Amino acid sequence: MKKWSMGAAAAALLGLCPSAALGDTLKVGLIASYTGAFATWGTQFQQAVEAYQALRGKTVKGPDGATHEIQFVYRDAASQGPDKAKQLAEELILRERVKFLTGLELSPYAMVLGDLSQQAKIPVVIMNAGAAPIVRGSPYFVRVSFTAAQFSMPGARWAAKNGFKTGYIIVSDYAPGHEAEPYFAKGFEDGGGKIIGKARTPQQETNFSAYMEKVLQAKPDVLFMFQPAGSPSVAFVRAYVERGLKAAGIKLIGTGETQQLFLPNFTDDVIGVVSSFPYTETNTRPENVSLKAQLVKMFGDKAEPDIASVEAWDGTDLIYQAIASLGPNAEGLKYIDFMKGKKLNSPRGPIMIDPDTRDIVQNMYIRQVEKRAGRLVNVDIGVEEMVKDPWKIDNPPK
Repeated sequence: MKKWSMGAAAAALLGLCPSAALGDTLKVGLIASYTGAFATWGTQFQQAVEAYQALRGKTVKGPDGATHEIQFVYRDAASQGPDKAKQLAEELILRERVKFLTGLELSPYAMVLGDLSQQAKIPVVIMNAGAAPIVRGSPYFVRVSFTAAQFSMPGARWAAKNGFKTGYIIVSDYAPGHEAEPYFAKGFEDGGGKIIGKARTPQQETNFSAYMEKVLQAKPDVLFMFQPAGSPSVAFVRAYVERGLKAAGIKLIGTGETQQLFLPNFTDDVIGVVSSFPYTETNTRPENVSLKAQLVKMFGDKAEPDIASVEAWDGTDLIYQAIASLGPNAEGLKYIDFMKGKKLNSPRGPIMIDPDTRDIVQNMYIRQVEKRAGRLVNVDIGVEEMVKDPWKIDNPPK
């Protein structure tokens, strides 16, 4: 692949970006995987953007009263890694002349755009990539998703408050798992609990029998899991049941493993599993009701919103509001400055962009899997309001 040049190509970018390239049409480039191992992300992002535009319209009135069309340009990262994401970003900037970049389901996809976003002076609204340090990679980054540390601590605090005294941690051996592990431990121990064992598993592990045997021998009150949603998480819960941990009264706590989109893959053994997460699909907030109804209307009864859906909805809303306030020709950092401190009514609940970190502040919901009307669902049993990313608190900029 041709490497990005800091010379002529960068100069070309700077020449293209100060004004809206196509008059009243402003383009937003969305990069995500539509094929390969992470194919669901692109579809979920795009369907939510299209649902938003169907309800709110495809035009925005700027501060001068002029109406501007917002056109999303979608590109498939094909689960091929950061080099592919960077190539697509370059093409979107140079050929499509986009004013914003967004999408980016994986942390490496976002990280690789740090220098490029600064050269091109392009705001990047990160819809998902969750590694805590990412937003420090460029002053043009804003994030509307979460960090692993942010949603791990509330579940730990809930466990400690509800009488669980000892805990065991098993996380997937990649960056988000490495963040989740110490912050669950910190939240649990700060509440008076004690971690008596830890383990890390390969990212695509599906045989957890040996790990469960060690947990069963340790006899903790609670087991915390952080596993990729899909085959690993389903296999983890299966092993937890088959190896007798559930029968032994060991409480299983997770994060995004039991999202509604994935619950049909589980048996009823998943009932009772608790998780801490920024979005509960069964909530009745007006924005969530609108999102769900529009998705079904446009894409059929099987359309199911997930965290990707609300991230895309919120990212689109943030971009719309920035254009409505500043018009299509503002400098990139002006859009970012507008987004700092911005509060939105999201389908997940209230959210805010932290003015100091450009990262999201949001509620974390403690949910439990139950069976209602013959269907497995997550039901809120608690909430920790407006949680900031604890990693940034513990690791201030130097």
